Amino acid sequence: MPDELDDEPTNYRRSSMAPSASRSIPASTNVTPFGADEKTPPRTMPQQAAAPVAPRMILKGPAGAVTEFPLGENNILGRSTTASVRLADREVSRKHSQVDKEGDDYVLRDLGSSNGTFLNGKRIFGPTKLKDGDEVVIGTSKMEFRLGSAAKPKNAEIVHSDDGKEELKGVVARTSAKATFAPVEQIGDVNQLKRDYERLRVGHEFSNYVRLERDLNELLSRILQIAFDLIPCDNGVILLRDAQSHELVIQAMRQRKPGQGKVLVSDTLLGQVQATKEGVLTSDAIADDRFASAHSIIALGVRSAMAVPLLSTGGDEVKGIMFLDSRERIAAFTTKDLEVLSAIAAQASVALENSEYARALEHEATQRAQLARFLSPALVEQAARGSIELSKGGVLTELTILFSDIRGFTSISEKLPAQEVVKMLNDYFELMVDILFEHNGILDKFIGDAIMGLWGAPVKRPDDATQAVRAAVKMQARLKEWNEDRVAAGKVPIKIGIGLHTGHVVVGNMGSNRALSYTAIGDGVNLASRLCGVAREDMVVISEDCATRAGKENFVLEALPPAKVKNREAPVEIYRVVSALGE
Repeated sequence: MPDELDDEPTNYRRSSMAPSASRSIPASTNVTPFGADEKTPPRTMPQQAAAPVAPRMILKGPAGAVTEFPLGENNILGRSTTASVRLADREVSRKHSQVDKEGDDYVLRDLGSSNGTFLNGKRIFGPTKLKDGDEVVIGTSKMEFRLGSAAKPKNAEIVHSDDGKEELKGVVARTSAKATFAPVEQIGDVNQLKRDYERLRVGHEFSNYVRLERDLNELLSRILQIAFDLIPCDNGVILLRDAQSHELVIQAMRQRKPGQGKVLVSDTLLGQVQATKEGVLTSDAIADDRFASAHSIIALGVRSAMAVPLLSTGGDEVKGIMFLDSRERIAAFTTKDLEVLSAIAAQASVALENSEYARALEHEATQRAQLARFLSPALVEQAARGSIELSKGGVLTELTILFSDIRGFTSISEKLPAQEVVKMLNDYFELMVDILFEHNGILDKFIGDAIMGLWGAPVKRPDDATQAVRAAVKMQARLKEWNEDRVAAGKVPIKIGIGLHTGHVVVGNMGSNRALSYTAIGDGVNLASRLCGVAREDMVVISEDCATRAGKENFVLEALPPAKVKNREAPVEIYRVVSALGE
């Protein structure tokens, strides 16, 4: 239903929760407090988002799975490993399409893909501006564009009264935002039953319309929509407390008739609500002598206003404020309107907290999934609790580095169908990575058919080198058992060589903000890789440094001829690990 309501009576109540045809807030709308004299330059406070949500693409996967990709200035969508929005979709090109920030807008372009880029069901053939909620389809991948905090009203400001001590006049009613339902034996009259019923009705309609919404802007828009459906207001504003400044800032606005002028918010009214944690209904603002010099208010005809707090669980903190005004007639709002708005605010407070929790849980789940790719479950828990520092950057530290490589992999892959090669690698990687994690190692990366593992970061243990060598021995032993099963099933066995070195390298999160990888670099990494090349199939080869750190008494070692390694003048003393003692 559109917001234009010129033909409706001013006391009209819409019970339908159907969304409005137009929910957007005019970008040019200004918000100014009551009492600001237009002749006097106002003292302004910068408006910052209370809970910034970056513009993003939301990928909708099977079984309801959702993946969010924050958008920067220039964003490639495709299968490429460098894509901002990376899609595992065979019908998508490596660099399929692009989303660029141009001024305040985001523009979608197809990059000459064979299958095309579709916006809201239509193929695009040139630069196309994206709107909040647009559906983008490339290949079989469906995404939703969300503008996030970029959808905030422009030029919004809060202007304070000169002395900050003005008293609020013309108060008609107050209501507690922490009202509860009385036990049946305490209900003394029908009016109380009616009030309780109204709160239940509002709660029912609110839950049906809002449900769980992770997107803050969409949630605020729906909250204002409900207020406009149930209360005959002209303007609505939601302010939320900024996490850094702790000031109330304008987060969303709505007008029943766009373009009717500034939305005026009284800082005194806001202060009263914050101080008492109660909803307030004011009488005719024009008649109030407090606004005698406020020509802007007289010109705009603000008649009455309501403000109610958005309270935290327990009601001890004002997290935000909902504000509505009416310009229709004197005493446009009634006490019942204030009660309805308070009921909406109570539901909105819960919805906002649930939305915040949902975003936090989603963020944590994404972080855990990323960490689980290279950390053992125990380390994932430590990282999630913040016990491990995994910030961007690197540190010089001693690590034990392991490389393993399948011997003759090219020959094997040429003889097998691609699907069978992929399955073989996945089964093999699963087997080997489990052993890495069993011995407190982390997976650095897969390099084709090779595996790179690390010990000594992000958590150091005195037996890191020992555990690394024991893991290598177990990898060979477990692989032998697995090969017996493969041969029995008529499949080709796999043979690997493993090399390890202990030395000082740089380790940390490296890469771009969109594609960080926890890895190690340096001469020690190169040496471990060279020793993997020296190792023949079924062999574990370690450097002298690794043998010393691991404890030669813990293994049966066979000295090998010193290895001539690239970029090293002197040959490297190396050993073959025959077996691990004590296992």
